[in-house]
Amino acid sequence: MMLLVVLGFTTNVFAYVDRSEDDSSSLSNKGSSEYLVTALGQSSLNAEKTTHIIVVGSSMKKDSDQFLQTGLIQGYKYREMYPAHQVVIITAPDVNGADNDEVFQRFNLPIIKLVDATLNVYNLVNEMLFFNKIASFDYYGHSSPWAIKLAKKNGTIEPGSHKSTLQKVIPRFTKLAYATLNGCNGGFNIAPELSTVWGIPASGSLTSTKFERLQVDGFYKKSDRDDSQKLSVNTLSFKDALDCKKGVCWRLKTARKNYSSYWGSFEDGGLSFPKFFCNFDNSDKRCEKAMALQLFSFPSVKAIDKNANLEDYKTVLFDYLCSTAKDKNYFKRCVDGIKNAVANNTNRFQAHPGNALQCDFKGCNARIKCKKKIFGSGPRGGSCKVITTPNTNPTTLVREYKAFLEGYKLLK
Repeated sequence: MMLLVVLGFTTNVFAYVDRSEDDSSSLSNKGSSEYLVTALGQSSLNAEKTTHIIVVGSSMKKDSDQFLQTGLIQGYKYREMYPAHQVVIITAPDVNGADNDEVFQRFNLPIIKLVDATLNVYNLVNEMLFFNKIASFDYYGHSSPWAIKLAKKNGTIEPGSHKSTLQKVIPRFTKLAYATLNGCNGGFNIAPELSTVWGIPASGSLTSTKFERLQVDGFYKKSDRDDSQKLSVNTLSFKDALDCKKGVCWRLKTARKNYSSYWGSFEDGGLSFPKFFCNFDNSDKRCEKAMALQLFSFPSVKAIDKNANLEDYKTVLFDYLCSTAKDKNYFKRCVDGIKNAVANNTNRFQAHPGNALQCDFKGCNARIKCKKKIFGSGPRGGSCKVITTPNTNPTTLVREYKAFLEGYKLLK
């Protein structure tokens, strides 16, 4: 069992994502304090419908609407997979150059609720408590190793510090509910803690996350894209193609190299895929089942659902675990490496460059160490690093692959 030990700071922690479009480290705390609630394809909210909650964090007035679009593509995947369910989006988008209501109009989203208050952990939990059956929770936005950022000011969530508040929603979760945290470094501390607090599987990245844009053969990060191959209609991720104007052609995915940005250089370790953590009694394999359920709705290069055959499921799984690059062989080497490690029964393979962290469902063999601010409290930007040991037998990637396959077979 791996134990995750993180040096956390719970005061004045500002979250930061290593953006593909703008790598500024200056995060403003200035701006409006409203948040909006909508439901895809609905004009009102229903407390009794099985509900997928998507939370899009503030873009800090520094970014475009890409965070919202990464939430929307996930939302429309849920809508296609579960026509009888409800997809609710809660956000203070705060994008560059537009008011929040203008952003909603851009994507033809009705404003069901506009709340003149900060989207903080207390207001988020109150919104969640309206729904009696929550099947999933997905976050897209800025994050650090310690917190996710809901709003520009006073809107961070640190699961360990907000345990009693977050636990109020536990009775609302369905049997195979799960959470995904789509932002930088959420796997070091936040995802394992959230899994402990909520008692459900939770995934997070152990490096940066990057926006990926759809083109004819898959999703690519900014440095790898060929704009001449860009699609205007998403014909890959959905069974019924959707126009990119609906916000369905961007996704947020784990980077393929170690984090190096505002908090510091994490050159001593990372992982190139979002890692699941299951800090609860998993004797019934609830973790693996929920992982497979999440993968069915992952925005990918093939539209699958719970009826997918194994080969189509593996196509999406490889897209989830392996990164694309300008060199098309990069992705192929990752796929072949996983297959070979399974075939020779060693589980030994890493796609991540450098030192791949060793992790299990409880945590990873790593901690984040930072210097404190000279004035004030909290970690000093640029001072943080990963403390770990060299991993001479990297098996995390292949074991995660096997867990997804086990979940698929258990759901059949």
